[in-house]
Amino acid sequence: MTFQELTASLGLPDRAVGDLLSGLRAEGLVEYEAGSGVCRPGGPLRSLPRSGGRPDCNDVRSAAMPWADTLAAHSGMSVLLAVAHPRGAQIIHHVFRPDNSPQRLVTGDIVPAGSALARALREPCDGRCVHVADDGGDDGGGGGTASLATAVLDPDGGRPVAALALTGPRTALRATGERAHGNEELLLDAARAVSSALEAAPVR
Repeated sequence: MTFQELTASLGLPDRAVGDLLSGLRAEGLVEYEAGSGVCRPGGPLRSLPRSGGRPDCNDVRSAAMPWADTLAAHSGMSVLLAVAHPRGAQIIHHVFRPDNSPQRLVTGDIVPAGSALARALREPCDGRCVHVADDGGDDGGGGGTASLATAVLDPDGGRPVAALALTGPRTALRATGERAHGNEELLLDAARAVSSALEAAPVR
């Protein structure tokens, strides 16, 4: 906020607000940009947990984007990020498979309650992944495609704020097999990294 906006919102005289800001600046709690006249929280305040609760979709998407790109590159599969929706889960970020196959952007799509993304958001967050085949059943292997999803936890409260998923061949994502285990570890590592990135994000 600018100095004028602060005085107007606080209803205090300019001199009183100036004295308060001087003290806060001396402690490093407020930063002042001389060129624009804008005051903003200093470093110690930016590291405090967000008041009022959970990160919003923009926070989650921003924190997840670099990790989702890395996850797609290392797994060779599509990566989806979704948040809770009354009908299941809504996809807010999609990274294509790193190949030349035809693919459709699904950002904004809503997936049903039985999908891996929706189940990861509502099932107990015990560090495990949810395996779901295209027909909606638990993925036991075989041909076709499947999804593997896990929750991204709110660093302040441990509740799921989003779900992260890999989508690809069932044989690479089923609950058994060396490749599937490696992809599960990649997914869990990425989800933890996104949660840590949310914790480090500045308070807005």
